Formats: sequence, C-alpha cells, structure tokens
Amino acid sequence: MIKESAVVIDYQAGVATVKCQSQSACGSCTAKSVCGTSALSELTGEPGEHIFILETITPLKIGQTIEIGLEERSLLFSALLLYFLPLLTILVTAFIGEKLFQHELINAIFIFFCTAVSFVAVRYYAKNVQTKSSFKPILLRILV
Repeated sequence: MIKESAVVIDYQAGVATVKCQSQSACGSCTAKSVCGTSALSELTGEPGEHIFILETITPLKIGQTIEIGLEERSLLFSALLLYFLPLLTILVTAFIGEKLFQHELINAIFIFFCTAVSFVAVRYYAKNVQTKSSFKPILLRILV
C-alpha cells in the first residue's frame, strides 16, 4: 500500500475532501545546481496540490492531518495504461503504416491519429474506472 499524509479541507456526512502536497526530492539532492529537472520545477513555481474525495465512517475535522493509502496494484495498472498503451500504439501503427502507405506524410498522420485515439481511449477508461473502490484512496489513520 502506498501511503501519503493529507490535510482535511472539508468534511460532510461521511465524505471528506483532502489535500496532499507533491513531495520533491530536488531540495535535498546534491546535483540540484546542475539538474535540468530542478530548473524546470523552479519555473513552475508552487508545488503541486492533489485533492481527493474520501468516503469514511470516521468523523474528521477540517485541518486534521490524516494518512491515506492507495493499493499499489491500481497505481501500477494506471501507470501501465497511461504510458505503455500509447507507446505500444505508436510502435504498432508505425509498423502497420509502413506496410500500408508509401508516402511518409500520410504514415505520420496515421501514427498521430492512432496515438491520439489511444489517449482518448485511456481517458474514457480512466473516467469509468475511477468509480471502482480499488482505485480510490482510503483512510488509514488520523495523525493529528
């Protein structure tokens, strides 16, 4: 189980809205001064905030710090779906497009179109899957 601390920003009738802060290792890295990732993260300004809706029978108060958890399996499946499916689509359509089309521009358009369709399919599937309980974070414990 992947665990993260969060702050309760709203609680009403068993449904809590919590906010997590993105953690970055860039502040403690020894290569921070020469790292491109660190430079790009400084350009964006504030760290990312992630807001989740949590169903719980435990009464919570606004401002409480809690620990939430998410199953590794659901996170790995989501990452696999998001990264692997479009990559696989690019590779397969490049191979198929090479056999079907003589002109490279048409082949490139075919690859782009199929990859865009794969991203739309991933988005559609993600909207359907987020209602499943295995993809929702759960309350593990109250910290403060």
